Amino acid sequence: MDEHYACVDLLSVKSEWLRGYVVEMMRLGKAPRTIHRKVSAYRTFVRYAKRQGLMTVDPADAIVLPKLSKSIPQVVPERAMREMFDESVFAEDWKGRRDRGIIALMYETGVRLSELIGLNVEDMHTERGELRVMGKGFKERIIPLLPETMKCIQSHIEERPFQSRHLFITDAGRSLYPSFVYRRVRHYLSLVSSLQKTSPHILRHTFATHLLNRGAELAAVKDMLGHASLSSTQVYTHQSLARLKEVHSDSPLDKRPKD
Repeated sequence: MDEHYACVDLLSVKSEWLRGYVVEMMRLGKAPRTIHRKVSAYRTFVRYAKRQGLMTVDPADAIVLPKLSKSIPQVVPERAMREMFDESVFAEDWKGRRDRGIIALMYETGVRLSELIGLNVEDMHTERGELRVMGKGFKERIIPLLPETMKCIQSHIEERPFQSRHLFITDAGRSLYPSFVYRRVRHYLSLVSSLQKTSPHILRHTFATHLLNRGAELAAVKDMLGHASLSSTQVYTHQSLARLKEVHSDSPLDKRPKD
């Protein structure tokens, strides 16, 4: 289908052509998200063409796209996170304290990977037990830190053999980079969890879900995550509801027959 339309002038595309394209992709078993992505790419071109005065309407406006299923984010069980911090899984040196500080900070604050990498020593206020985070759109937010996490990060800074303005550094004394953090997170999560997909973002999902499971207000979780709207945070309520159903199914009050 892509090859069939490859030579079509994008300025002359008609709504019925796009509709037929979508129907054909559905017939071929393309995932709804794939179909949305392809149509979105065309809409990006249309917006550009409108700015250039080459088009006045978007032929894709009349297209009905398949519904996207809302996937529930995977999270690490609370038991597994407790096991990670209760057991001696982190080495007793500056590198081990760095790793513990990274995992603890991401789990306790829900910071994004990019935000973690951008943290500097001056962003940590030890007396108030707070961390200043610069989020998307240069929006600053203040997040509280547990005393134990604060102490661990301070020890990492004091013991490391390199001078750096960065809150965390690599083994070679350089600033963190994404693949380094991915490797450390995967390593430690694999010790306590059987999740197939382990990434820094899993810790962000886990942070939000565990807070909601413990009764935190959705608006408060939104502010700590740095979301612009509640709709972005509400995805975690599905995870909490799923957990609630799971707990209820194990209740001795549930008289339904078990499989």
